[in-house]
Amino acid sequence: MNWKVEQLPIYELSTGDTFSIKTYTLSNGVGPHVHIQASVHGAELQGNAIILRLMEQLKAEDLQGSITFIPLANPLATNNKHGTYTFGRTNPHTGDNWNRNYTDIIEKTDFDIKEFCSKNLDKDWQQIKSAFKIELENLFKDHISQLQSSHQLSENNYLNLILQKTAAKADVILDLHTGPIATEYLYCAHYEKEIAKYLNFPYVLFMPDEFAGAMDEAAFSPWIKLKESLAELGKEIELDVYSLTCELGSEEVFSMTSQSDQLEGIINFLKFNKVLSGEIQTYPYKSCELSDYKTYQAPHGGLVDYKLSPYDTFKKGDTLCSTYKLNKLDPTNPIASTKFDLIAQEDGLIINRCPSSAVQKGMELYQVMTNISSSE
Repeated sequence: MNWKVEQLPIYELSTGDTFSIKTYTLSNGVGPHVHIQASVHGAELQGNAIILRLMEQLKAEDLQGSITFIPLANPLATNNKHGTYTFGRTNPHTGDNWNRNYTDIIEKTDFDIKEFCSKNLDKDWQQIKSAFKIELENLFKDHISQLQSSHQLSENNYLNLILQKTAAKADVILDLHTGPIATEYLYCAHYEKEIAKYLNFPYVLFMPDEFAGAMDEAAFSPWIKLKESLAELGKEIELDVYSLTCELGSEEVFSMTSQSDQLEGIINFLKFNKVLSGEIQTYPYKSCELSDYKTYQAPHGGLVDYKLSPYDTFKKGDTLCSTYKLNKLDPTNPIASTKFDLIAQEDGLIINRCPSSAVQKGMELYQVMTNISSSE
């Protein structure tokens, strides 16, 4: 097996220089195709360690099918430094979140999915799936070409379209991210609920089977539409194309020794999808619906003393943090005059926490799971 390395230009800078991304593909015979990318948000580095360790692991594995890796998938974001901080979550020119900037390709191109289903109704699912992958890849190719020819292709979405086009032929798409100061957790669509147990993430957020701008949704949305259109014509299929966002702890961290449980889970998931051989494990997790994933915004600007960290649980009425407003300071009663407590509104578990203690009113302090269920 040999690696195929491709270089894809994605930005041309004002100097005339070009930023490119590299894709690394390993193939061996007929089988599923996997797409794994990291660092769409520039400060979210840990996915690259996972990719390196997976590539190393493949030297000892019997791969069946193919797998494409895209480390450092957004070099513009990774190279956008403010002092020691990587300002890599949003496009610095437009303010758009790099992971809310993907395209609903079926809606955008007015592709007649019902006509496609009618033409392919008599084929088996694997044949339909192969034909639909070709359609998707061509849709992206034509859409990009049309935008270029009409001078409507902005740097704001070209990267995202290239990543979508590259992932269009995949059966499994894993988008590797991190939070600010965060746990390890998984975004999983409702139709994928049964497969969450094969990925070793302690927490899972179940989200609707619909497009909302992120890579995971952009990748599975066409397949959801295909399944629904086939069902309307009387053909029921079990959808086996999976697209998930894997959150690997905290941003601005790159460690080759951490997230071993998640690496084990991704390898296990590849075994479940018959890309690798070996015994398949299942793992317990705690979960909630995306609608029960709550954000606590700062009710005051000031300096925050956080009482809880990721993985911590809390009860309704607990103090989550205290904000100190120094402009309210009374020197005769310095602490009481400046202190304002943030109280939990219901029981929950901390998933993400703001990395800064200097906050403005309205900033996100915590993201928490509520109404938690256990898979066991």
